Amino acid sequence: MIQQYGAQRFKSRCASARGRRVGTIPVGTIVYIQDGTRPLGGFTRPIVCREPWIVEAWLPREYSKWDAATQSFRTVWVSGGHLAQVRSLRDSRRVKQVADWILLTCIDAGLEKLP
Repeated sequence: MIQQYGAQRFKSRCASARGRRVGTIPVGTIVYIQDGTRPLGGFTRPIVCREPWIVEAWLPREYSKWDAATQSFRTVWVSGGHLAQVRSLRDSRRVKQVADWILLTCIDAGLEKLP
């Protein structure tokens, strides 16, 4: 399984990391993502384990940085984004923007498909 190195949220101990910060949700994790997920309250709808999704990548985020030479802001890309690209294992649809809290809520509820 591929790991996300240099992650903003990370596990402190991992045997395969060799001292690097490893993300809390590795690329390749299979999760049953649920509709009606709330950030602090769990789920608003019944849990359905019909369509598994795999985490394919973590997307870098845009950040505005002041450039003193041009006296204006410029957009730069930084690592540690909170959006993941996921793919449906049922029909191969890709969703490019899934927030990390949705994935963490589903994993904490035990909706991760283990190998």
